[in-house]
Amino acid sequence: MILLLDVFGARLPGELAFDLTKQGDVGCDHPLAGEIAAALDGRAASMPYALSQDVLWVTFAQTADALRRVIEDLRCWILPSFGWEGQPSIVSEAGATGQMGVLLLRHSPQGYFRWYSRSADTSAVIQRLATMRRVIEQAPARQTQIRPTLEMLRRQFTLGLAIGDRGAADEAVDEIDQRQLDTASNTLSMRIRLAAAFGDNRAIVDHPQLDDLLSMRVPRRVIESVLLAHHAFYLSDAEHAGDIAAARQAYLPLNDRLAGLVGPISGKVDAVFARMAAYEAALNMEADRLRALASMFPDDAIVVALAADFTALPALGDPEVVEAIDQIVDMPEPIMAEMVDLAKAHLLDSDLVAIPEVRPDWAGVPSLIANGGLAQLDALLESASMTPDICDPGDGDFVFELYTDPDIATDPIKRAEADRVLTTVIDAYICEERFPRRERLPLYQTVLEIWSSNRSQSTDPIDGQLLLTIADAMLRLDGKLERAVAATIIRWWEARPVRSRLSWLGETLELLTEHSVSQDYLSLWYDGAVMIKVDSAGLSVTDKQIWHRLGRRLGLDTAAADDALGGPWDEIALTTDRLRDFGFTKIAIVSLHERAAREAAAQIAKRTDAHIIVVTDHAAGEGTASAATADVILYVWGATKHAVYRAFDKVRDRIEYVQGTGSASIVRALERRVSSAIV
Repeated sequence: MILLLDVFGARLPGELAFDLTKQGDVGCDHPLAGEIAAALDGRAASMPYALSQDVLWVTFAQTADALRRVIEDLRCWILPSFGWEGQPSIVSEAGATGQMGVLLLRHSPQGYFRWYSRSADTSAVIQRLATMRRVIEQAPARQTQIRPTLEMLRRQFTLGLAIGDRGAADEAVDEIDQRQLDTASNTLSMRIRLAAAFGDNRAIVDHPQLDDLLSMRVPRRVIESVLLAHHAFYLSDAEHAGDIAAARQAYLPLNDRLAGLVGPISGKVDAVFARMAAYEAALNMEADRLRALASMFPDDAIVVALAADFTALPALGDPEVVEAIDQIVDMPEPIMAEMVDLAKAHLLDSDLVAIPEVRPDWAGVPSLIANGGLAQLDALLESASMTPDICDPGDGDFVFELYTDPDIATDPIKRAEADRVLTTVIDAYICEERFPRRERLPLYQTVLEIWSSNRSQSTDPIDGQLLLTIADAMLRLDGKLERAVAATIIRWWEARPVRSRLSWLGETLELLTEHSVSQDYLSLWYDGAVMIKVDSAGLSVTDKQIWHRLGRRLGLDTAAADDALGGPWDEIALTTDRLRDFGFTKIAIVSLHERAAREAAAQIAKRTDAHIIVVTDHAAGEGTASAATADVILYVWGATKHAVYRAFDKVRDRIEYVQGTGSASIVRALERRVSSAIV
């Protein structure tokens, strides 16, 4: 840098001239002291170069972002009042000539900015530069305080659950709680769902307000989360050991809290709920209920074993038993007689029969919003949130209707209600435990299309990640949808092709090339490569390597990929690597995307000495058992089955959730794990 500055100093007249090599320092009284100090500190700076009539100014910076910012400042403070831009104004590697150009590009690799002023205005320009720098340095950090609404925070919470971003979901609940934007029961329900989603069973079973919450009407998903947490925390170890007596004993103190929560049981529910119902029935000596459960779950050893203890008891619903009650109980008091009648009804009516519920009519939603039926809409959305499966949303035509109705689109209040409906649909059918479900595929297509068009200008990573989560689910369910999915994703990128979406674009290309051998996506790769070549300062080693591999995957040879990206990044040697220094001995990657998982494993293997295993199982087994012994479990949230997730109930502290499904996302998750541990 001193050599570059001395080249400028040697061409300046009178008091502006300087020679840092000889002087060491120009002193604070020198007219260009501020610019010289900024350049020596690695910040953007502008230096004059005297010509025969005018003065050429050269502005340079170490990164493209810093260069863009200083150009904006110059256009506000100096240009065009005191000077004018050169033609071309920005000189890059292709346009640089001579020793001076080469020297400038060494310190401003993304290019430099040329502008001119009249010789007579040199002093005025220098003063303006000094004032500009002084004012900007004293300006406070720019902060934008946005007070999100309750619906915005609910959407953030929902998206956090959908893509596995616990930080975003937690932040949303905290703000709702602190600002008291929702009822205490709703906020607590959100905390229970959040803890359940990330396997924090202790946070649920030990919550001081849980009993109060269970005394209220809460969503069915919250009830199920509570039951699953208690089962995992108190009963699963005894069941795994085959000690049914110990499991029954462990259930005894839980019955006061959990009795009645299971509700009606069908053969389609999770076996855990059947077991919890069986424990309750065994405690209450309900032989009929146990027999019914055993017949519905004949392959579940726990339910069958609990029912076997009561095979000698008569069925409580038999007419002989009811008649025996009439003979034994002789209570003339009206109250006691009423109690006996209620007992008969209870015994004769099976607890396993579901009580009909009011089913929300999704098709009527657009009409409710258009006509101002907000009370009915509130009831419908509450019902859908409480028990999502009580109504089939079909292919989501009502969502299309909401976002294509001009009356709704142009009315801010109605549009906000439409957004609330979309958030509820995502919460009910994207955040559900069984996502993705093949029968919901048409709905996923609708949500993907609407989300892409509705949020296409967003640079919030959580919005883009939801798009990829749904796209990945659709491609896994039906590979023939590749072109439709790709078209939607490309429209999202083209709506706002900016640097803040660069990481998202890399994950997108990983996803698309995972499901295709087509080179149709090479133009997308070049879109990102152009940005990277202009300024690669913000890219990590992981990002650089994945972009190089994506280029190779799309058919480019090494030389072509290196040239497009501006560097040989496939084999970057790190003198120090925190991953290696951290000392991992075993790392597990859990994902259904085997190709991406193995690519990530290969990258991690180069950077650590750890033994790395890849688990692509659909259910718990030997693979998950081995993964549970790893130092860290990189769990790909969007590409795993919930049955696999249950296998890690006891080691959740070692899980690092991967947001995204590509190899870069997996490696970033490991880097994040190391960074948080070091901090």
